[in-house]
Amino acid sequence: MIKFHLHHFLLKTLLILTAFFGLCSSCNPPQPTPNPITTGVLVLNQGNFQLNNSTITFYDIATGLITDDAFLATNGRGLGDTGNDLKIYGSKLYCVVNNSHRVEVMDAKSLQSIKAISLPGKSPRSIAFHEGKAYVSCFDGDVVRIDTTSLTLDGTVHSGNNPEGICVCNDKLYVANSGGLNYPNYDSTVTVIDLNSFSVIKTIQVGINPCLVIPYNDRYVFVQSRGNYGSIPYNLQKIDTYVDNVIKTYNISVLGMAIHQHTAYIYSYDYDNGDSWIRTLNLLNDQLSTEDFITDGTSLDAPYCITVNPISGDIYISDAYNFTVTGDVYCFSAQGKKKFSFPVGVNPGSIVFKQE
Repeated sequence: MIKFHLHHFLLKTLLILTAFFGLCSSCNPPQPTPNPITTGVLVLNQGNFQLNNSTITFYDIATGLITDDAFLATNGRGLGDTGNDLKIYGSKLYCVVNNSHRVEVMDAKSLQSIKAISLPGKSPRSIAFHEGKAYVSCFDGDVVRIDTTSLTLDGTVHSGNNPEGICVCNDKLYVANSGGLNYPNYDSTVTVIDLNSFSVIKTIQVGINPCLVIPYNDRYVFVQSRGNYGSIPYNLQKIDTYVDNVIKTYNISVLGMAIHQHTAYIYSYDYDNGDSWIRTLNLLNDQLSTEDFITDGTSLDAPYCITVNPISGDIYISDAYNFTVTGDVYCFSAQGKKKFSFPVGVNPGSIVFKQE
């Protein structure tokens, strides 16, 4: 009888210990995923209209090696005429090639072409993404929707006169209608498109010749308008997407802008006299810095593009010089000190980061 109870006790203890260790094993937290790192910088060089000289420069951060025309080197053919926008979504790199009327889709790691999506006669300008769809603004007045799995067109909606910038905020699509081909009768509207029905739900009046729309905090959209390049100056406004109205107009001559956390890095450039400045705008209190962002004396001739590395917080600014020669890209710390620079192609207009 004693032997039976002892055997029963040992068996019960073994079962409890097994369950305990199994439970502890299942509760162990998963091994942390390494933080992503930026391995390289991709720069879309627009080239010059009708010269068919758009290129993509690749800069390897670790080695400093530069591939001047990475698309040509990988695919054995040129990118096309007037590359206008470059973005990474998922595992693919999307390049909007305006005057070649197509969207070039590449593998984001190798830059191997996957598909060239032809948009005949549409003159695509900018691209944005949401839940497996790509949205492309086109100068013919439309926004086209592309399924990012099948890479086929699956919808079109009319936005307005010569749409330029496009972005997603608060589950809606915002499109800047520039009217740029109707000079001097520019447009002055931003179209709001419902993403579920893919239909226009509102048109918002903004400054004339709107070009950029930049989302912030999934509630606000900043709209940069370029005026008439004369009596009406550049303009910056803020739309509250909860009510879809302009709630603030800034007396700031903004030509380009990038947002990181609660800071906007903005630049201005006067095409008449070549004057330029780069400053920061605190988005929590709407205060513009009084001093130039660059603090180490580095001088840029013609700022052409600005973006922020979301991982490092470094600010990248391109210089197009006189818009006909090859340019440079400068990397600055958040304190405005130059970290490095590298040469790129003609009119470097978009910068994205390869991350692993």
